[in-house]
Amino acid sequence: MNLERKFAKELASNLRKKTADKLREARKKPSTFSDFHKTNIPVEEYRYSDTKRRLETIKKNIWGRIFKTEKFRKEEVFLNELLKIEKEYNIDEIKKDYKIKFAEILKNSPLTEEEKTIYLSTESMEKMSLEDFIVLSKRLSGEAFYHVTRFGVRENTFMSTGGGHTAGEGKFIDSFTPLLKDGYIKDCTTTVISDKERAESLINQEFIKEQIEKGKTIEEIVDNALSNYGTPYFLDRESSHVSYGKDLHNMYGGENDYKFYFYYPVEYILQNDFYHSTRESQITIGQGHYYNSGGIKQQYNDFEIFNFGKGIPINAGILCITDDIQVDPKTGSQYILENGKPIINKNGGFKKPENTISSKEYWENYFLLHPELKPNKIIYGSFYTSTYEENQELKDWAKSKEIYNQDENKKQEFKNYREKTRESLRETLITIIKEKYNKVK
Repeated sequence: MNLERKFAKELASNLRKKTADKLREARKKPSTFSDFHKTNIPVEEYRYSDTKRRLETIKKNIWGRIFKTEKFRKEEVFLNELLKIEKEYNIDEIKKDYKIKFAEILKNSPLTEEEKTIYLSTESMEKMSLEDFIVLSKRLSGEAFYHVTRFGVRENTFMSTGGGHTAGEGKFIDSFTPLLKDGYIKDCTTTVISDKERAESLINQEFIKEQIEKGKTIEEIVDNALSNYGTPYFLDRESSHVSYGKDLHNMYGGENDYKFYFYYPVEYILQNDFYHSTRESQITIGQGHYYNSGGIKQQYNDFEIFNFGKGIPINAGILCITDDIQVDPKTGSQYILENGKPIINKNGGFKKPENTISSKEYWENYFLLHPELKPNKIIYGSFYTSTYEENQELKDWAKSKEIYNQDENKKQEFKNYREKTRESLRETLITIIKEKYNKVK
């Protein structure tokens, strides 16, 4: 699929024809003096004053042209280079003008309902090339969801009203490559149920021992463990968390300035069976930024995308990695790691390696070694777009997809799913606690 060509034929046929005619004429223009001499093109048509001056001079040098004097030959070589530059410049200008006008046409041609079904389906977005993705994005609002993932020593932390987001501070964390292996940005409950190690992190032997000493049964221990699981917000743990309007690397990322995040157009999420904003304090999207119901600018990773545990496929978005961070060629970190831990220098900071390569080179090498983990759309740098304009159509569309605005049957489906997954989680924890229970009795 070549969306640029397809959209050009459908939306810009007149512009394509005019541009083709201009290019045809531009390519006929002579790029040597001998060719120019055979035409009747006025000197005034040329752009540069130096080209015009040299053309006038060499035209008057009749004897030089006849006898091919050294002075004439030198002048002709120089002039030929100028004519070639002018011709290439004219062709490039025509192409640039086309791109500008075509981009404006795309911007003013939002997808039809039929096109949304075709191009914004998960299957289509997953298969789409980066080139087509970027062309498609020009027909969208420019608003996006961002999901930050960590690779490296965690330096970015923050405090919130819900508690401190400081877990793993100063330690090397890799949530990035496991995400590549999985292929989906999943919710917490689904991940815990499918990953025994994650499930075990919810409990520990000290907790079990304490509960046993209080005379608690295994079922009661599980109930106590689950009492600390989740938040007051419906489906919070059953949703994938993203930010809206900007990536929040400085809050959720690993090493300073070393970003890893996935970019998703808002329209893609809204087109599919995704339901966002499970927190009642959030207002809908469509403003380039968002505020909670109290008018406070929202800073957290609290847009929650729910789709019955399927997760958001990483190949439906763009993976963005900072390209110019200098990293250790062995580990990909900005810092020297020893047994998986950063070494502290004499100033109390993390020690950096002497021999480094760019982060782009590191990850290109990594994907050569692990091609099965490479997403099909990667940008080294950033892919940031936002209109910062109120978009009522987008706001209305987003509002219609919120969980709270669904019919009663759909709401009941959400509740049934939550109860089912919580019961699965409970059974998972019972199995783990039985194993640990026998060890600490």
